[in-house]
Amino acid sequence: MAHKALTVSAFTASAVSAALLLGAGAAQAGGCFGSSCRPAPCQGAACYNLVVTPPVYGTIAETQIVRPAKTYRRIVPAEYDYVTEKVMIHPARQIQHHVPAQYSSVQEKVLISPGGKRWEVTTDAYGRTTGCWVYDKPQYGFRQRTVEVSPARVEYETVPPVYTQRQRKVMVRPTQVLHETVPAVTETRHRKVLVSPGSQQWQRAGY
Repeated sequence: MAHKALTVSAFTASAVSAALLLGAGAAQAGGCFGSSCRPAPCQGAACYNLVVTPPVYGTIAETQIVRPAKTYRRIVPAEYDYVTEKVMIHPARQIQHHVPAQYSSVQEKVLISPGGKRWEVTTDAYGRTTGCWVYDKPQYGFRQRTVEVSPARVEYETVPPVYTQRQRKVMVRPTQVLHETVPAVTETRHRKVLVSPGSQQWQRAGY
């Protein structure tokens, strides 16, 4: 868009000889001679002078666009980085262990003969037979025996999970499209224009 500023400067144009001739003819028709009427020749007739108004020129300032504004598009690529994270290689698990039964040897007292009363007949040296009751004591003995101390069982061992460190590439910032606008370049130019075209008119001559 152009912005205009008007500065008026007057230029005076010289009188055109053809216009003077026309004015002289009109003066002769009214009884006047020459560019100015003299009182003696006019003898009562109306006398007029030709008044020339020169054209007036001015200067306007116009702002014009030399180069329009332009928008550029610039693509900024995505940015990536590496992060370290903990990953599990093996999960936790349980291992079975079979524990066998435990045995031991014990010694115990057992009855070998219960004892008791019995009739016993004997013959002495003289040939006499004698019968007697004999009391026997119980007879005991010892023997070894294997006994189970603890039964067989299954025990579970828990193995903890196994971890390791691993690097992984991740996107920190996605791809971006940036727009950069270069402003327009303008220039001010001055141009001469006609403000008033000027004019010619007859004015009554003064006495």
